Order: sequence, then C-alpha cells, then structure tokens
Amino acid sequence: MSLDKTKYSETIDHLLIKKFFYDNLPVVNEIKTIEQEIKIGKRIADVYLELKDGKKVVVEIQHSQIKTADYVQRTKEYNQKGIYVLWVLDGRGPYDKYPENIDCANITASEKELQSIYRGRVYYINASSDGISSSVYALHFTPYVQKKMSRFGIIYYKKSNKKRSAVCNQILSLKLNLFRNKGFKLAGFFDKNIKNTCISEVVQFIDNYIAYRDHNPQAAIKRFPDGLPLNVLIQKFYEKYGFYLLFDVLRYLKFLTMRDAMYIFENKLWGRKSILS
Repeated sequence: MSLDKTKYSETIDHLLIKKFFYDNLPVVNEIKTIEQEIKIGKRIADVYLELKDGKKVVVEIQHSQIKTADYVQRTKEYNQKGIYVLWVLDGRGPYDKYPENIDCANITASEKELQSIYRGRVYYINASSDGISSSVYALHFTPYVQKKMSRFGIIYYKKSNKKRSAVCNQILSLKLNLFRNKGFKLAGFFDKNIKNTCISEVVQFIDNYIAYRDHNPQAAIKRFPDGLPLNVLIQKFYEKYGFYLLFDVLRYLKFLTMRDAMYIFENKLWGRKSILS
C-alpha cells in the first residue's frame, strides 16, 4: 500500500503544532491542567487547558479550510460549556499565508469572519514535516481597491471581495488574553491591532508636523510650501504598513477620498498631493 505523502505531511504538521502549544503555553500562563486530543461533547479538542483561575480554553488548530458556519458552530458548542476558544490556522496549508507582509493574498470567507471576531487579526503558525518554521503571528487584512469601468464608461473604484493586502504582527508572548466579542468567548494574545497602531502613528506624525509648523512657520513654509507632502508620509510608513492599509487609514482620517488614493497610487503622484496645508 502506497503512502499518501500529502496526508502524512499534514498529519505531522498538525501534531507538531499541537505539541508547540502544549509545550509553550504553560511557560507564560498559570495553568492547572493541559491535555491534547481530549473529547469535549461531540468534539475532539486539539489542546485543552484549564487556567489556575478556573477559566477553560480550547486551542483549535485548523490545517484544512473550514466553512464559516462550521467554525461558528464549533465555537458555540465550546462556549456553551463555558470554554474560551483560540483559533490558529496553519499558514503553510491551503491558507497559504506567511509571516512576511503579503502584497496580494486571497482570503477565505472564514478568514474574513475570524478577523472580524478577533478584532482585526487572524492568528497563524507555520509548520511542515521538518518542524515549526514560525512562531505564532497575526495578519491584518486590508481589501484591495480595484479600478473598474461601468458599461456606461464611468470609472469607479471598488473593494475586492477576495484580494487582500496583509500586514504581519509578530506575537511576542503566548500569554493568553480571554475576551468576549460578538457573542463569542474567545482566547487570543496581547498583540496590538495593526490598523489602530497605524492610525496612532500617523496621527502622531501629523501632530508633530503641526507643532513644527506652529513653532517654526517660516522654516515649515520653506521646507513644505504647499503643506505636508503625501510622499513624506508614505516614505515614513510604507515599509511597515504597505500601501493599502496606509491609505485605508488616511481615508479613515478623512485626509483622502478613495478616488484620491487610487489616482495618486496608479499615477505615482506622491509629490503632487499634500494632506495638510
């Protein structure tokens, strides 16, 4: 009988990831008990643990793609038993996600929903038959905005349903953060929301420019006669956050419209637009 190498590799991946959490969660969490492959109702939990304060957590490691309805149902079943759920996706499986910033990535319906309930992130870990190739990391997805033309010849911009730009946030500690959101009891980590961090840093950068302009008006006018150029802000944050998240934040802050952002990007007109005059 021939061995199905793909199936075997997936099984090894799953075992390695379970062992990773089994070995590492007790290092930074006060845990009373921790077990692998424990039956809870109709489900087999990948990793189950009870914290010293009595709260219970299940780690669900998803190697294959799962329908939104399935993960919602599974989460509800655990929640009904008072158990918090931590969902972690295998980034090397069919989800095809990696810790680097991803310029263009397909996103499944379940990933979109997980980002929503996990307050702006999805947790991943990468493993193969050779071992764990990354620790846990979080991705924040921002929709691509694509140029479209109506049948009447009118150009407009629309968010893509499937394509996303992904920005990575490394998880520095596996200390569990238990919370409730949208009716679910969930477990996550104490990582920051990438979009909120980007907003804070952009606002601080602009506030610093305003303070500089107010205290040194002549120097500010000499340096930036038309106000704060967009390319200065882009150079400051592009490498860290990428284009789409950065422009999503600028639109959120009402410095740019969607049409402004896409026109500037498509034509590389960084120096011709000032966001603050």
